[in-house]
Amino acid sequence: MKLILILALLLITTVLGSSQAIPEAHSCRQRPDVIGKCFSVHGRLSVYNGTPSIRLWPMGTKRLLGILDPNDVSNAPGPTILPLDIKNKLDWDKDVFGDFIVCPLTRQQSGRMQTVCIASGKNLVVREHKLTDR
Repeated sequence: MKLILILALLLITTVLGSSQAIPEAHSCRQRPDVIGKCFSVHGRLSVYNGTPSIRLWPMGTKRLLGILDPNDVSNAPGPTILPLDIKNKLDWDKDVFGDFIVCPLTRQQSGRMQTVCIASGKNLVVREHKLTDR
């Protein structure tokens, strides 16, 4: 009986431990091409026509951050560029406002869109996209 209990606890520990390791392995922070410290951005995440099609506007600025994998020619936003729980909230007709942790994939340059990946987001609010915002 004790052996069965020990095996059950070992199985539960293994399953719980592996389920927590999977998201971390696909985290933006783990990308080898992150070139600096990740930072916090309060802003609006939206879908645009053009490349990159997903962009983050840090509120109170005139900047746009591009959510793009510079090493992926398909430019498909995968889990290491944008967490799936955030991607699933985003649509042509919806914007996502919130506090995002982003990691730089290119250096910031005046007059150029910096490419970043999104590690996480909190306080997320989904709103209908308004054409007058742009």
